[in-house]
Order: sequence, then structure tokens, then C-alpha cells
Amino acid sequence: MSIPSNHLHEYLHFVSYALDFVLIAAGFWMAQTARQMQMRGAVGTTLQQVSVGAVILGFAHLIETVLFELFHVGTEANELIHRVIILIGFMFIANGLRFFAQSLRNVLRASASK
Repeated sequence: MSIPSNHLHEYLHFVSYALDFVLIAAGFWMAQTARQMQMRGAVGTTLQQVSVGAVILGFAHLIETVLFELFHVGTEANELIHRVIILIGFMFIANGLRFFAQSLRNVLRASASK
């Protein structure tokens, strides 16, 4: 029993969009969880930056799908746009972790000098 090619394409298309929305929802869920923790200072800033990065990563996949399916952007341009958006998401995550590491080093230095 095999699935006709056009039905398989439609099914995969639906699954692709569904996963795009799951990724976005996961990013927002992560942001909401971070907000509920009500952390301030270095930890709060880190959680905010990482959460923003996660939301951007989620949207990157939906944007890639929409550009290809609805606007018929070519594969090369679409992949380039996708990678730039992914890079921006990772920059937010890395910046949050950098800020946390810097704050942790400051705390450790202060403890060591006592």
C-alpha cells in the first residue's frame, strides 16, 4: 500500500508548516517560562537573550517555508535568508551566554578577593 505522490507532497507540506509553528511555540513557551522565573540581573538578562534567540530560530523556519511556498523565492536566495536569520538567533543566544559568563567571572573575582 503506497501513498500517491500528490498526497504525500500535501502531507509533507502540512507537516512542515505544523513543525514550523511548533518551533515558534516552543520559543514563546521558553520565553514565557523565563519570564515566570522573574530572574533579574545576569541570569534574567541571559534568559531574555536566549529566549529571543529561540523565538527567532523558530520564525526562521516559518519564514523559509513561506518565502519558498508563497513568494516562490529561489532556493539559493531562500537558503541565504534562512541562514542570516539563524545567525541572528544564535547571536542573541551567544550574547546572553557571554553576558552571563562575564557576570560570573566578576562574581568569582569578587569572592576570591575577600
